[in-house]
Amino acid sequence: MKRCFIIAGGDFDGFYDQIRDDDLVIAADRGFDHAKKSGINPDIIIGDFDSSDKPIDNNKVIKLNPIKDYTDTKAAMMIAKDKDYDKIIIYGGLGGRDSHTFANIRSSLEYKKLGIDVIIKSKYKKIFIINDSFTYKFKNEDDFYVSIFALSEVVKGISISGLFYELNDYDLTLDSSLGVSNETCKKDFSINVNDGYLLIIFENKNV
Repeated sequence: MKRCFIIAGGDFDGFYDQIRDDDLVIAADRGFDHAKKSGINPDIIIGDFDSSDKPIDNNKVIKLNPIKDYTDTKAAMMIAKDKDYDKIIIYGGLGGRDSHTFANIRSSLEYKKLGIDVIIKSKYKKIFIINDSFTYKFKNEDDFYVSIFALSEVVKGISISGLFYELNDYDLTLDSSLGVSNETCKKDFSINVNDGYLLIIFENKNV
């Protein structure tokens, strides 16, 4: 998969991936400050720069009009899509303004429907969407919480194995909170969906 990393302007506690030569790195507005602190040199810097100073390197900078119909992070996602990247990993996409966090999740759903996987992550959290099968290979690590929420009116045929609470062919509705705070058991686990879009949240227990 072609990977694009987006460093957004939300809460940022570090960068925890290895950047390959063929990866694209985009800093969105204040995300450029986060990138600099992590020693990352973005390929593209985009934003209206209402929350940070405009960078000097004009060859990489795309200046947006502050009056627009999308966030700076969404603008970065649009670039990734236009360049045919099919996996987007967002740092700095959580915390800060709750409205921006929610917008990032909604944009993740929009792009998942286009066949583009989006992961929003930080040191202690990871958020992504599935519509088929997902398997996690447990490593030598601490147990963590796994929560699931429907992003369709009904997510049909959910099966979970290997977590503390298991499910078999369960239909989860959009207004249900049943899936909150499941737990890993120091072993591999899987989550399968027959129909619909399911939000998955990993959260460290010690935070």
